[in-house]
Amino acid sequence: MIGQSVVMPVNASGEGHGRRAGIRQGRADAIVNACVMSAFDVSTEEIALESRGPAPVALARQVAMYLHHVELRQSLTEVASRFGRDRTTVAHACRTVEDRRDDPAFDGFIGALEAAIRSARALLPGARSGA
Repeated sequence: MIGQSVVMPVNASGEGHGRRAGIRQGRADAIVNACVMSAFDVSTEEIALESRGPAPVALARQVAMYLHHVELRQSLTEVASRFGRDRTTVAHACRTVEDRRDDPAFDGFIGALEAAIRSARALLPGARSGA
């Protein structure tokens, strides 16, 4: 089920070594998803919809994909796999969010999400200081 890939991401990138790296990656994925779902007031099920869904849900999904790519440094292909989408869809989502960041209010909103994600990730076991 697509929702499971969003809720329980798999470390498909091969980044890191061993089980701990996969657990850290899964927790980082969960942090991004929780921040986006909270900020946009959407559910896991809505983010995981196979269809585009209503505009606010589609935007939340685009922001989540963008943050997975930018903050977690996941490849477009890896993000696509996690969200059950094509890599070109993820590329479009990233371009859309980048274009919208020209609006200072939207940029501040995304910046606040990025800061929250970095702060939460810093609390994960094994997190490097200054990362």
